[in-house]
Amino acid sequence: MDKRRRMGESCIHGIALIISNTKFDDQDYNRRGGEKDETALETLFTKLGYKVVLLKNLRGAEIKRAIQIVTGHKDGKMKTNRDRAIFSALSKDKLLVSSEDDSFVLCLMSHGKENVVLGIDEKKFEIDDIFHIVGPCKDLSQKPKMVFIQACRGDATPDSAKAVTHPDDFLFSFATFFGHAAFRDKIYGSWYVKALCSIFESGYKMKDLDSMITEVHNEIDMKHEGPLQVPEKRGTPKYKVYFDLKK
Repeated sequence: MDKRRRMGESCIHGIALIISNTKFDDQDYNRRGGEKDETALETLFTKLGYKVVLLKNLRGAEIKRAIQIVTGHKDGKMKTNRDRAIFSALSKDKLLVSSEDDSFVLCLMSHGKENVVLGIDEKKFEIDDIFHIVGPCKDLSQKPKMVFIQACRGDATPDSAKAVTHPDDFLFSFATFFGHAAFRDKIYGSWYVKALCSIFESGYKMKDLDSMITEVHNEIDMKHEGPLQVPEKRGTPKYKVYFDLKK
């Protein structure tokens, strides 16, 4: 049986948290072109019906804290003056996950290694922590949780990738396969985000999430000019997820 999940009747689906690191403490690591990706994703998820939270240039510990605060995790506390400067407006502007939300989007864009994304201080945020933070959120129980990661994934070989079991309501889309680089144009932004926004914007009224993710990955996989980049998907929802309320 073809199970379908249409987003709720509200015109707002939920929160799309975009964390983008472009300016690092060591300026040699600055990610030129990353601003193009920020604008493209903010435009896309606003169009798809999300309240977009764009947080820029976070340290490793702040990436974790941002996700905790937005999802209402018990450890999501503001600990420093810098925390308060970054996060205090979220509650005031009602940019936190609530029971009315029917899904959650997380986009991480930064440098990365095997199973981590790096903060601007080059401290690590463990990707698997996303399960421990977002998974217990009661307001998102049994609701789609979509994670899009534009970051390199280290120098390890694919055979060394750690096996991870993904719950049915999580879907991860990585810009590149474990152990490989994710490429970004310094003027036009990353290959992955460009393909993601183009395919989602043209197809969201007709196609389901999994089908569009497959198209995005195939487009990048078949890109022959320049170096090779092969995206990876982890997790397959037990139902087809549609963004268009009329689908």
